[in-house]
Parts: sequence; structure tokens; C-alpha cells
Amino acid sequence: MASLTTGLIENTRVSGIQPCSTVSVTVTNKELIANTIRVNGYYWNGEIKKEYVLDLLTLAPGEVVIQNYYALFEAFEFHFISSLDDVEITVLGKNDAGRSTMKYNILPAQLFPLDNGGMTVEVPKTSIPSALNRVYLLDPCSRRISVIDGNTHTLIGSIIVGSGSFGVGINPVTNLIYVANFASGSVSAIDGSTNQVITEITVGSNPMGVGVNPQTNRIYVTNWGSHSVSVIDGLTHIVITTVRVEAFPEGVNVNQTANLIYITNHDSNNVTVLDGSTNTIKTMVDLGC
Repeated sequence: MASLTTGLIENTRVSGIQPCSTVSVTVTNKELIANTIRVNGYYWNGEIKKEYVLDLLTLAPGEVVIQNYYALFEAFEFHFISSLDDVEITVLGKNDAGRSTMKYNILPAQLFPLDNGGMTVEVPKTSIPSALNRVYLLDPCSRRISVIDGNTHTLIGSIIVGSGSFGVGINPVTNLIYVANFASGSVSAIDGSTNQVITEITVGSNPMGVGVNPQTNRIYVTNWGSHSVSVIDGLTHIVITTVRVEAFPEGVNVNQTANLIYITNHDSNNVTVLDGSTNTIKTMVDLGC
């Protein structure tokens, strides 16, 4: 999995004309299997950062795709998240006549201090403690999860999961850890006692967020690419149902007491509220932004 960015690009006017009016992005999939690339474009208005491009490209082996995006802003930047590592991305700035005026560098996103302004962008590594005071460190650039002892702060070992590990949830009652594998379309269930993967659960396309209700032993996984939420039985590890929600669901939070699940939909500016008793949509909350 690769996370790349142009960093902030200043599009300062020269003689009253901005040199770049269009951003041309060329993506080449050099892998031997299909690759999915997420494209996020942002523009800056003073100190305010706004997202204006959200694109999902799926490329066959060896395929080349060219996308053009509006860029008449004083400053802008683009982020790219690829489900596989071997991808080539070229970003050119073009003027009103369609001529290339600039070639922009593409660098690993972690080299840039990202001020997200409240927007969701991939974090290179995330960690969450388990019921046994163990910390599971996810690295989306590899399939390896590091396990750290929370008492001694020493590395216990590592676990190999699916490709592009992204979200993680823990059931402190069963001591099972669930990892969403963005590129594999699966969830790895890990036994916290042995730090072994006990099963791989096939879910929707590009799973991202994981929420767990320990009281009902249900796991909720947001499928970014298929605009849905998979509901998993924590006893059998079977997908009970798949609930269609709004565009590009990402985050998930569970209210254990009320048995309600809250899903943030990235491209719809709203939150889907699921009833955990019926696995149906209870209501939608419009965020008005």
C-alpha cells in the first residue's frame, strides 16, 4: 500500500494569470493484478483547506489512466492512496491552452506535516490497546502488525494480516482483534491470547473502519469502495448482513448501551445511524457542510 502526495502547491498569479488551470494526473499500474487508487484533491482559501476531488480509480494490470481536474486556485494539493505498492503517478499542471506548465513532485505522505482541518486522511501508522494491555500497531505500507506489551513497552512480536491494514477494533470480552484490510477486501480476526490470525473474513470492497459491540458480539466494518457496512457475528465470524449506506463510508462508532452504530459517510456529508437490533438504518444525520 502506498500513500503519496504533491504537498502544498502554490499557484501564484503571474501578470494576473494563474499558471495552472488544470491538474493532469497520469496513473500507471505496474502490478500483475488490479490496483485501486484513491485520489483526494484539496484547495486552500486563506487558511481554510477544502476537499473538492474524491475519486476512486481501479486499474487493470499494466493499465494507464489520465484524469484532469480543475485547478484555478491560489494553492492546492493532491493525495493518493494506492492499494498496492508498484504504482507510478505523474502530476502535471496545464494552462488554459492545455499546455504543460509544471511537473509536480510526488513524495510519501508521511514526509509532510498534514493539517487536515477536520477532514479524514490516512494516518501512516495507528495503534490501539487490547484487553490484555497489549498495543497493536498497524502499518498500511506492509502486512505486518507489531504487538507491544503495554506494561513493559517492549515488542512481543508481529502478525501477518491482509494487504493494506487500515482500521482496527477490539472485543475486550472475547479478546479478539479485528483488522480491516483495505486492499484485500477482508477482515483479519486475531486471537489476543496467542497473537495468531484465526480466520480471514471476506467483506465488501476497500474496508476501512471497524467498530465492535462487546455486549452483542457484533463487528461493524465500513466498506469504502462498495458504500456499505458489513455486520459480522463475533461467534461464527460469518457476515450476517450487508447494509447499503451513503457514499464512501469511513469511520464507525458504537454506542453499546443503546446498541446504535454511527457511520460517517465521507462523500455525503452525513452520518448513518444503524439499529444494532435489526441491522437496519434508523435515521440519517445531515452535517450541513
